[in-house]
Amino acid sequence: MEVSRLTLCALLVATALAPHVASAEDWQRIDAAASFVDTDGVFRTPACSGSPRLEEGEVVATDTDYAFFVRDGDPARLLLFFDGGGACWDAGTCIDAALDGDVLYYPEVDETPAELAGFGGVFDIDRDDNPLRDHLQVYLPYCTGDLHLGARDTSYPLPDGGDWTIYHRGHDNVIAVLEYLADYYANEVGEPPEEIVLVGASAGGYGVLYNYPALARRFPGVERVRVLVDSSNGVISEDLFERALEADGVWGAQENLDPEIASAFDDGAGQLVPGLLNTLGWQYPDARFGQYTRAYDAVQVLFFNVSSNLGNPERWFDPVYLLLSGLEWTTRARASMWGTAFTTWNYRFYLAQGQTHMVSFYDDFFSEDSAGGIELVDWFSDMIERRWTFGSDWRNASCVPACLPPEGLDLSTL
Repeated sequence: MEVSRLTLCALLVATALAPHVASAEDWQRIDAAASFVDTDGVFRTPACSGSPRLEEGEVVATDTDYAFFVRDGDPARLLLFFDGGGACWDAGTCIDAALDGDVLYYPEVDETPAELAGFGGVFDIDRDDNPLRDHLQVYLPYCTGDLHLGARDTSYPLPDGGDWTIYHRGHDNVIAVLEYLADYYANEVGEPPEEIVLVGASAGGYGVLYNYPALARRFPGVERVRVLVDSSNGVISEDLFERALEADGVWGAQENLDPEIASAFDDGAGQLVPGLLNTLGWQYPDARFGQYTRAYDAVQVLFFNVSSNLGNPERWFDPVYLLLSGLEWTTRARASMWGTAFTTWNYRFYLAQGQTHMVSFYDDFFSEDSAGGIELVDWFSDMIERRWTFGSDWRNASCVPACLPPEGLDLSTL
């Protein structure tokens, strides 16, 4: 199947508060305040990236207003969904790609309540087999190119001279949502939720792990926390890690780094996600952490290929380089998941067959069973609902030895 660069990029990205409720539909849009001081005394300024785009030959900024969405449900059971949508970390990925039409990240909040109402997976409230159908649901859009980690405005050079500032404020946006929820539970509900489920898809998976301590501080009495990291395996290049995630990185990720997870950043790119999962698993023994990916995830492979060839953009979409990166990526991803499983007792993984990116808000969430015949929805439900995990479907599940898609690898996307 022939897929254009634009189509692949579309897949990639498809992949005190004073809130204002802007819709009375099933989902409600909540506009974050332009600035506020959080409960830790930190001044926050939520915003989207302000990415450049061409409009009638002129370079203009995308909308920088940040908002999130809430759907009513049982407040005793809370779902927070961290959306994904690419990343950027230098002039080529943040500026040049956006101006060329090969956008590598979502630059603004463009979701609508009507669109969210059509989502499947964990958002499908009409299916009896969805364990989250009755939860109070909160959807966190992603528009900062920083994996929900950022706290820094960084200027990048424009192709024709001058600079353009990208607002990497993903962490500030998450804090805006957490402050809203803390206020809601304290003043409207009167007690914290009994259960919190965190789902992070693609870039959102990193955000869920990084921001977990901030959530725990706002809901210290909630022991029943369940986490699903969907298609966020952390197989990235050292170049990306050094540019974006080091102390002086363009995202400013370590400016708000919680001491509980600081050690995960000590060993470089290869140990970031395993380190976060292991550290959080031992810090929060009553929580459970699940990780899902497909064995040859096309979007994760693409990002690994881009980050490995930053100085050679002609290789980003080259099928040969994508294939080589795909083979390296899947080997490292599998080793990482098994390694985490051996060292983190409250962690399990689900390695599925194929190349498709993300599953948690698609109908495939209910039909996926390629990991040893275990249905993903049962694996997920048992992680959330079963008191004892022995004998349950929440176990380390792998598609090996049948991890290739039945039709073979599609080299136009890998």
